[in-house]
Amino acid sequence: MTDKPDAAALLEEARRTLLETLLPLLPPERRYDCLMVANAMAIAAREAGQGGDSAREDVKQLAALFPAFAAASSENLRTRLLQLEALLAREIRAGLCDAPGPRRDAVRDYLRASATARARVSTPKALATL
Repeated sequence: MTDKPDAAALLEEARRTLLETLLPLLPPERRYDCLMVANAMAIAAREAGQGGDSAREDVKQLAALFPAFAAASSENLRTRLLQLEALLAREIRAGLCDAPGPRRDAVRDYLRASATARARVSTPKALATL
């Protein structure tokens, strides 16, 4: 059984209340603070709406780049993703992904997809201009 509303819907409703009801009551010097909180709530709502699907897909793509590491398990998906991204960063810094070929293409594809997914959560309007 699933509880309704979910986290994303709760955040969206709280944000709406903040902007429509509370923001007009605040003094002008607090307006920016309120808008910043509303923006953070919108990002959190979009992230919550994704669930773990994005992280699972990232781990799957990175595990394909590092088959030896794929067998290792970590306590949770987020930790595993951070470990795999750190491993990829070390390889990129060391120049191990520079040579033309399928590995470089796979790394480029992962980085492009990851950047797009992160922008979709943090600043979806930016993607509309591309």
